[in-house]
Amino acid sequence: MLQAYLDTTYRVFFGDEHVDIRTGMKHKRLDELLEGRSWAFVSATNPGSVLCSDNERRHALLLERLKPFRIFRGIGIPDRGSWPPEESVLVCGITEHEAATLAGEFGQNAFLFGENGHRARLVLAS
Repeated sequence: MLQAYLDTTYRVFFGDEHVDIRTGMKHKRLDELLEGRSWAFVSATNPGSVLCSDNERRHALLLERLKPFRIFRGIGIPDRGSWPPEESVLVCGITEHEAATLAGEFGQNAFLFGENGHRARLVLAS
């Protein structure tokens, strides 16, 4: 599964513009749009990387949980066609610890984390 997470484009929408995030890469435009704040790209869908029929409800719960944060709509797009794209969000101003807690609450195996000027990192949730 690790390779599948690494081989995914994490797309974030900012109005009419979008930014594609890749693990291990720096994203200057994203840093500019987020004004240098840390971020996490998270999902509530398909917990444990098992296809789930309850994804819409889970995503709504995630959005409710994230009300204190500034968020942007996102979608995880696998490089290979065997897994469907996953509805996700980019959370602005979240710490890595907060993101790890959130990922755990929603049964996620991993999330993407970034800080201004640094490469996007895949973080495995415990």
